[in-house]
Amino acid sequence: MAEFFNEVSYVFPDFYIHLGGDEVDFNCWKSNPHIQEFMKIMQFGDDYSKLESFYIKKLMDIVSWYGKSYLVWQEVFDNCVEMRNDTVVHVWKGDIKSAYLQELAAVTKAGYRALLSSPWYLNVIAYGQDWTQAYQVEPLLFDGSPEQKALVIGGEACMWGEYVDVTNLTPRLWPRAAAVAERLWSNATVRNLQDAYSRLSEFRCRLLRHGIRAQPLFVGFCEQEFEEL
Repeated sequence: MAEFFNEVSYVFPDFYIHLGGDEVDFNCWKSNPHIQEFMKIMQFGDDYSKLESFYIKKLMDIVSWYGKSYLVWQEVFDNCVEMRNDTVVHVWKGDIKSAYLQELAAVTKAGYRALLSSPWYLNVIAYGQDWTQAYQVEPLLFDGSPEQKALVIGGEACMWGEYVDVTNLTPRLWPRAAAVAERLWSNATVRNLQDAYSRLSEFRCRLLRHGIRAQPLFVGFCEQEFEEL
């Protein structure tokens, strides 16, 4: 892994490296005799969360040695894995608002920085103007101190790829991703959906002008559509 992250650090200049850690299935580890033997050697007993802690801490040590910082998915935090103080916890679970807000409260109360993605999975589509749901999210609307809320460093729009390929990736992303972006860089008082619709519609037309196949937000048109008529 040290050799791998050495190459990653060389190829990618980014400061952060995502270490993953989501949806770890301990039953898979239990079925592996080599892992069972390693558990005995390390005196972990039957507590596979200790093995997860061992693995994650090793990765963090390696990444830190190369002068990088790291993110982990929220399961690493939820499984009580021992993490470095500078770890960023990526919150992605929770289909309802209360779930991810509670997670943000717990992560920041523990002193870790947080990155939110739960409400911004762009592979989830719905009939109508579903961009409004992403726009109306307020990441800091959880019970916590100002110091806790300062630990929420931002958010990230995500997209699973099961139903996405080169034929629909771009229109699935745009301009819906722009709604997430505006929410994240805007003050919490910026809430007017009609104003946002005007800005996003103009942005969509600008994307089309540059050859980017952005899907419409609603019924309407872009002026350049008629330039060659």
